Amino acid sequence: MHKQAIHIREFSGTIIAAMNGTFRNLLCTIVMSSALLTVGACGSSQTEPTIEAMTPMSYEPIDPDDKILVAAVRSFLQNTDAPVASRYEFERVDLNNDGRREGLVLFETPYGYWCGIHGCTMLVFEAHNDHFTLVNDIQPVREPLYVSFEENNGWKSIVHRVAGRQSRAKYVSMDFDGHHYPSDPSSLPPSQYAGRAAYKPIFYN
Repeated sequence: MHKQAIHIREFSGTIIAAMNGTFRNLLCTIVMSSALLTVGACGSSQTEPTIEAMTPMSYEPIDPDDKILVAAVRSFLQNTDAPVASRYEFERVDLNNDGRREGLVLFETPYGYWCGIHGCTMLVFEAHNDHFTLVNDIQPVREPLYVSFEENNGWKSIVHRVAGRQSRAKYVSMDFDGHHYPSDPSSLPPSQYAGRAAYKPIFYN
């Protein structure tokens, strides 16, 4: 009877131990399931970030003032050791259709430095919002000159009448090549003059 009681207690202990193990496993499963549900709930409550389309900023070109062009010419004279007291006149024309007027500077004196019997030196400055940059110099030229409404590489051509030489007088078209204008108009082939209506006269006195 005593041994039977011991076996019963041992059998009961085994059942209880087994039940305790099963209970622990079940408890762990419940806890883990609850944790997963909590994480899922938290994750589902988060809103996905929205990407809004950026509105491009409006770009308005600024046409620089004449004073900025004069300062650019002064800087050019100083950097090239040219006569600081050089006399010149300038015209403002939008050559590349960007809403800013380029600066064309035609020197007049000193005669032996800038000018000769066939004309004088002209500088072409590209206009930016707050400054000018030198495109190139053209020489010799003499007034009047004409800005054509025709374009090459996005820039208007400059028409000039070459005369005063042994060869026959001719009109030439100085076409922009993507970087600069021809530096010596006398070396260009003649072009047909289309009449004043096709050009804007500059340095026309």
